[in-house]
Amino acid sequence: MYSLPLMPQHIIAAGTFVLVVALPALYRALLPKPIPGIPYKKGSDRRILGDVQDVLKWNYETKEIWSYMRRLAVELDSPVIQVFMRPFGKPWVIVNDFREAHDIQMFRSSDFDRARVLEDIFGVLLPSCHVWMPTNDKFRAHRNLIRDTMSPAFLNGIVAPALHERCQNMLELWKERARLAQGRPFEGDHDIFRATLDIILAATFELEAGTISTHKKHLSGLKEMKLPDGQDLPAVFPEINDPKEFTSIRSLLDSVEIGLNSPLPTPHMKFALSFYPELSAARKYKDEMIGQRVQRAWDKFYANPDAQGSVHCAMDLLIQRQAQMAKKENRDMTYDIQAIKGELFGFIAAGHETTSTTICWAIKYLTEYQEVQKILRDKLRETHHCAFAAGRLPSADEIVSNTTAYLDAFIEENHRCGNTVPTIVRHTINDTTILGHKIPKGTDVFMLTNGPSYQAPSFSVDETLRTKSSQDGKGKFGNWSSEDIDQFSPDRWLVSEGNGEVRFDARAGPAHPYGVGQRGCFGSKFAQLELKVILTLIVWTFELKPIPAALAGFEGHDKNTKRAQKVYIRLSKVD
Repeated sequence: MYSLPLMPQHIIAAGTFVLVVALPALYRALLPKPIPGIPYKKGSDRRILGDVQDVLKWNYETKEIWSYMRRLAVELDSPVIQVFMRPFGKPWVIVNDFREAHDIQMFRSSDFDRARVLEDIFGVLLPSCHVWMPTNDKFRAHRNLIRDTMSPAFLNGIVAPALHERCQNMLELWKERARLAQGRPFEGDHDIFRATLDIILAATFELEAGTISTHKKHLSGLKEMKLPDGQDLPAVFPEINDPKEFTSIRSLLDSVEIGLNSPLPTPHMKFALSFYPELSAARKYKDEMIGQRVQRAWDKFYANPDAQGSVHCAMDLLIQRQAQMAKKENRDMTYDIQAIKGELFGFIAAGHETTSTTICWAIKYLTEYQEVQKILRDKLRETHHCAFAAGRLPSADEIVSNTTAYLDAFIEENHRCGNTVPTIVRHTINDTTILGHKIPKGTDVFMLTNGPSYQAPSFSVDETLRTKSSQDGKGKFGNWSSEDIDQFSPDRWLVSEGNGEVRFDARAGPAHPYGVGQRGCFGSKFAQLELKVILTLIVWTFELKPIPAALAGFEGHDKNTKRAQKVYIRLSKVD
């Protein structure tokens, strides 16, 4: 027997039946899958895109992302919430509790590791850098390779003098800008980014980018320029092309935003770095530049591994160390070129953006809080009384050898309020718990540093829900008073001793500017040195005068860091 072929109307009817039955099931399958018991925004689990459209709307209105997560946690009245930011992927877990964040980073490495989201982005740009690697033997080998770049001998003896010299270049440029602006405010963030990249390129590769010098040379040749009529209107300087050394590296660093804003970060980053002309050329320049400097260091230390006074940058330090190890072990000198290139460029990528952004926030707080600026200048003069009496800048050695408690307090308060890095991310490598909530393996956990317990009153948490290590940590850090937690006050970090001495207390209250534990920021000592030297020289040299409200404000822009939307300065030379 033969079956009769289906007529078109039969096909249509069958297809319609399948669609009616299958589409609702398919729709339900594509909806977010909440983690049981963890609060989330009502209704977001019934949208395929989950919370994405709400976050995009918030970002369009404010240019921020992580402030939305903070607000949602407060609305849900919970220190642990979940958001659905990856269509067809697992929810993100958001933690708003300092003690829990500290405990996860310090004591729970068996359950939490580096977030996979970092590998999606930095694994392409920095394929041989430990920043994104899981915590394994390869990660430890890479960290061991560059450990000496954070030694006091290298930082204080090599980096600090170079940092001091190049910061003075920026101050000289600002003198030219102030002369031409004639009392008007002008944008300061671009110069800060230029100067810090000049600094880190010199410290890492002994590369003289000359970005600041290029601008200074051009402006010093101008007697005057066209200015707006009002004294409160910003001066706009002539456009000047930055050197290739700056633009190439800066283009690569900015490419991180491609991955951050893409639903398919890894393939998107690979395509961009290979086929976007600007990025392809920048990557080629970067590879050639590093390769040349590796060869130069190799030639320097191959025959004489113990050459004294020959280390001028991190590249020299790494190659010399490899040569010394080979000599000690009586073998031919070898080195992992890809690891060295990856780690040193990663050092630039991670350090430049965060330090530049942090200095921009510091400039804003010094401008807004004139009394804080005055106190800081007075305290620096007390510390460096010999330099003040001689009418000169404190030297690099004087700055690194002396401690000014108020400067340390200002820097820490700037970290807390400026909030350059609003979240610390980890990935669960086992099923675990956070404050009593079961968290499945493979979940990205974002620990916010911009909300409750850091910048707003803490949530009330049942102590029995904490781990033993978290309970044992109670009282090791202070808590901020709810009365002034939202205010900028360096004094909160200062403690008066019985003898009248005032010291800085890093444990006065919650803050996580660099993260903690084995996956904390490797370059934190370098960053602290930069901040200490640069802020000392700026405050010593200039008075940052008040600026009009239209050019002020503390709105942020979440990119690869949380940058300030507006960074204007009005300078006068300190008498």
